[in-house]
Amino acid sequence: MYDLNYLNQLIANKVEENSELEYKAATALQREDKKITEATKDVSAFANSNGGVLIYGISENQANKHLPGNIDLVDRKAITKEWLEQILNARIRPRIHGLKIHVVTISGDQVVYVLEIPKGATAHQADDRKYYRRHNFTIEAMYDYEIRDVMERQKVPQIKIHFDVKKKPNILIAPNDRSVLHPQRPILYFLNVHIENVGKMYATYINIVLTLPERVLNAMCDEGENTTIQIPLDNKVRDLIEPPDDNRSMFFIGDMNKPKQYGPARHEPLLPGMQMPLRSFPIYIDSIRDGDALSWTLHADNAEPQTGTLEFDQIELI
Repeated sequence: MYDLNYLNQLIANKVEENSELEYKAATALQREDKKITEATKDVSAFANSNGGVLIYGISENQANKHLPGNIDLVDRKAITKEWLEQILNARIRPRIHGLKIHVVTISGDQVVYVLEIPKGATAHQADDRKYYRRHNFTIEAMYDYEIRDVMERQKVPQIKIHFDVKKKPNILIAPNDRSVLHPQRPILYFLNVHIENVGKMYATYINIVLTLPERVLNAMCDEGENTTIQIPLDNKVRDLIEPPDDNRSMFFIGDMNKPKQYGPARHEPLLPGMQMPLRSFPIYIDSIRDGDALSWTLHADNAEPQTGTLEFDQIELI
C-alpha cells in the first residue's frame, strides 16, 4: 500500500493535511533531544486522537500550508528504522502497541518513512511528560478532562463497522427445472454490514443508523431525486426453537408446512476480537453515482457515539 506511487498520488492530488494525516520534511528526524521530543509529541498526539498516518519525507508546500510539497528524502544510514522505532517505544509512555513504520525506498539509502499510528487504548505521554492531541492541523496540549476521557477508552467497548459488496448470479428456474440467468438483471449485488470489537471490553447493546441514497435501494425511486433513507441496525438475534422430541414414530406431512418458531429477541454480546455480520440487503449498483456515500452513527453501551462516512467506490467488491 505504501510505496512511491502512493506518495506521488498524495502530491499530485494535493491531498491536504488533516487530523489523520501529516507531512514532515526529512529535517524533522534528527538525533538531537529537541527533535526527538518533537517526534514523540507528533506520534503520541495521533494515538491520543483517532490515529492516522505521519510521513517523514514529504515537505510542506511553502506557498500553500498543509498541502504536500516535494519528496524530501531521509538518509537511512543516519536515521535507521530500528533507531526510530526504539526511540518512539522508549520515549512515549506507555508504548503504542500496533505502531508500524513502513520504509519506502526511493534510491539506495534514500527513503521515506511512513508511520501508521493506531488509536491508542489509553493516553500516551510524550517525552516532555505532557499529553497532546491533534486538532485539525495542529497539536495541542490536553486538558485534564481530555486525558481522563482518553484513559477511559479501556473501560468502554470499541466497535468498528465494515462494509463489502458481494455479487451473486440471479438464477431463475425455467420450465423443465432448468436454471437460467435473469435476462434483464443477471447479477445481484448485496451490501453486507459487519461489526468488529477492536477493544478490550465486550459490548452488549449495539445500535447503528445507516444513511444512504434511497435510489440505491429502491429501483422505483426517481433517479433524479437525492433523497436518503435511514436503516436501523442492531445486534439483536432470535433463537430458533426446535420442536420437542416426543419419540413419535409417525411423521405427518403437515409438520413440513409448520412455520419455524423463534424465541424472544435478545442482544448477542460482541466479545473482544470478534466480528459479527449484521445485515445483508440488495442494492442497485447501476444507480450509484460518483460521490455517493453512506454514513452511519454507531452506539455501543456507554461509549461515545461514533460517526463516519464512506463513498461507495471505496467499498470492497467481492
